[in-house]
Amino acid sequence: MQVKVEEVTVRRALLAERISYSRDEKSESIEAQDARMKARAAEEAVRVVGVTADVSVSGDVDMFDRPALGEWLAVDKRELWDELWVTNQDRLSRSEPHFMSFVFKMLEWNKEIHVLDDPAFTEQMKTPEGRAILHVKSLGPHKELERIKERIQDSHDRRRFSNRWPGGIPTFGYRIVYRYIDGKRCAYIELDEEMLVWLHRIRRWLIEGDALSGVATRLIEAVVLTARDRARVARGKKTKSRAKLRKDHDESREMWSNGSVKALMTNEALLGYKKYRGKVLRDDAGDPVRIADPAFTPEEWETLQAAIKARSVTTARRVNMTSPAYGVAICSDCRSNGNHKISRGHANGLEYRYYVCGNWPNSRRCKGISCRAEIVEESMEILFLQRHGAERVTKRVWVPGSDSTRELEQVEAKIRRLMRQDEEGDWEDDRAEYRQRMNRLRERRAELRILPVVKSGWVEVDQGMTYAELWATLDLEGRRKRLLESGFRMMIGRGTAWPEKVPLERAMVIQGETVTAKPAPAALTE
Repeated sequence: MQVKVEEVTVRRALLAERISYSRDEKSESIEAQDARMKARAAEEAVRVVGVTADVSVSGDVDMFDRPALGEWLAVDKRELWDELWVTNQDRLSRSEPHFMSFVFKMLEWNKEIHVLDDPAFTEQMKTPEGRAILHVKSLGPHKELERIKERIQDSHDRRRFSNRWPGGIPTFGYRIVYRYIDGKRCAYIELDEEMLVWLHRIRRWLIEGDALSGVATRLIEAVVLTARDRARVARGKKTKSRAKLRKDHDESREMWSNGSVKALMTNEALLGYKKYRGKVLRDDAGDPVRIADPAFTPEEWETLQAAIKARSVTTARRVNMTSPAYGVAICSDCRSNGNHKISRGHANGLEYRYYVCGNWPNSRRCKGISCRAEIVEESMEILFLQRHGAERVTKRVWVPGSDSTRELEQVEAKIRRLMRQDEEGDWEDDRAEYRQRMNRLRERRAELRILPVVKSGWVEVDQGMTYAELWATLDLEGRRKRLLESGFRMMIGRGTAWPEKVPLERAMVIQGETVTAKPAPAALTE
């Protein structure tokens, strides 16, 4: 007699746990979800093949995008389980579109969803009528999700115009401090004395004429950490490089650059202003929202911006090796900067220096001119001193002005805004306050309109020497900067060099291996 043995199919379950940790969401903990589902699985003799715990993941995130659950929905792991378990529908999703899309996807895969708090869920998902019921059930969590979003957004909107720090890394020069307000721990920012010293050093360097690249190099050599690296160190983490490191700096940290120095020193957050989406946040009256003390006084800020703007005028910056005429020597064909090149003779091993067009062979307008470096540099020195040698050396000094134009524009904008609010009926219940504000603004506008406007700007202050006397004290880079500042340019051709803006027939054209000084043309000495 044969005994028929029935095959028993083992149910394979994947446990999906999620919690968003939202203050507005009353959720059972991950531990509680785990304990409930494992206890039920033991009762029903279900084999648990995996547990996914998505912590700090919103119910609005698609199931396929969740860090833990998403891995088990991929093809290679999808065949390892037959049932997906959750404690309640909210743990699966709070989004109605995501929820219904996932239900249909599970039917396509021939999988089941089990909800501990809703035993009828599994059978309902298998029929059109049941899925209609599930759709209605999904609307409740979806509406609750929208209410949570609205409450969070309202909270952000209320705090946006306060003097509290909204979060993230403050700009270099400031640090986060915490204070207890009404029993709650609130974040603020304040000036950091150590970083403030560096900010004023950077300002002094820029005012004195240092290039942005030079300032960046100084900061790197002094091992001054960026704001991001400082934040990492404060959290007990290591510094981190976001770019390719320089050969002479093997530390894993962020490197200062021209762009980062300029971005920092032009950031209005250094005035203590609060920023939102990259712009200074302004209140209803149009005034900037200030959340900390400024790093610079108005005069210091104005001179700093003027110095940075002045640095942007001259784009020629020496790169790689020392080139006394970089930015001064210009290709006569296409007006590109002349690059300094060195070649070595095969027979004698001697070095020969040239200035060649920096844009050749990329430019079709240029035929690849070159000129011996000695010709360019020696003629450049002679011609410059002939033109400027007897002139007095001056230093640019910033003189702050008195201009109320900007404040006048802000006051007029406030008046227009107040009038618009009045037209919309916002001041119907408080006419006295409206008239009081309007009168103050109109009085201030009248005061500003009669104030004289004195333009701020740079003035030249005599330094007690001539350019000829100064020239002897300068190194190669100092002479190059002086030439750039004066606007002096040398045009280079094939073995020739002449000053810019001087007709060729009147210019001092220098050819061959030596330089012979000739009387300067009138155009050079006028």
